[in-house]
Amino acid sequence: MPSFEFVIPQSFLFIPANLSFISSCFFISYILSKIFKSAIIFFILLISMLSIAYYDLFIKYFIKQYYELTQMDSKIYFYPQKNEGQKIDSLSLVNIYNHPLKYSTTLTSIEKDEIRNVHENYIEKFIDISTYAYKYNRTISSIQRVSLNNHDENLEEKARFTIERNLKTTFFPKLYGKYEYKFIDTKTNYILATAFNIFFNVDNNKFRNKYLYWGNEKEQEFNQIPINNFDNIYKQLFIEDLRKNNK
Repeated sequence: MPSFEFVIPQSFLFIPANLSFISSCFFISYILSKIFKSAIIFFILLISMLSIAYYDLFIKYFIKQYYELTQMDSKIYFYPQKNEGQKIDSLSLVNIYNHPLKYSTTLTSIEKDEIRNVHENYIEKFIDISTYAYKYNRTISSIQRVSLNNHDENLEEKARFTIERNLKTTFFPKLYGKYEYKFIDTKTNYILATAFNIFFNVDNNKFRNKYLYWGNEKEQEFNQIPINNFDNIYKQLFIEDLRKNNK
C-alpha cells in the first residue's frame, strides 16, 4: 500500500509555537521572581528571554521611534538662491532619481515634456537625471539633461545645485542601514541641507527562524517600514516659496 505523510503547513504552526514560547517566558520569569521575591527579576528575566527570539524586532522598533521623534525635523542650514520667480537655477538628480525609459535608450519628446511639467515651476534652466532602459537582455544606463522654460541646452554648463547620496556605517549594520543625502550648492560649495533614508534588513538565520516557524514572509510582515525625510527636505529647500519661510 502507498504510504501517506500528513504535513502541517508552517503557517499553521507559527501562532502556537510563538504563543508557547512567550507563555514559557512569562511562566519561568514569574516562578523565579516569586522564589527571589523580586518584581525587578521578573522584568529582567522576561525581557532577556524574549530577546532570545525577538531582540532584533525590539532594536528596530526603538531605532525607528528615535528617528521619527527626534530626527524628522528640517536639517536645512542655508536656503538656495532663487530668482524673482522663486526658481533655482538648475539641479542635478544624477544617482538620486533613476528614470525608466519606456520607448528607447534616450528620452523622447513626450518623456521630456512630462519631466518639464513636474519641474519647470521651481527650476529655471535645466535638470540632470539618471535613466535606464532594458535592451537585448541588459540594462543601459545614462545621464540625460532636460532643458526647462525654453532655455537652450548647454551640456557644458554644470548644475548649480546637486544632491549626493552616501551609505553610512550604523551601530547595527546587520539590522538597519542609512543613506545620507547632502544638498550642495556647487557655486559656493556650501552644504545647504542633509537628509536621511533608514531601511531595515531581513535576516532569516535566527533562533525564531529555526524553532518558531518564522519564514521569510513573516520576517517581511513584521519588519519595520523604511523611513526618510528626504522628500520633506527637498520640498522645503527647492519647491516651497522662500518668501513664505521668511515671514
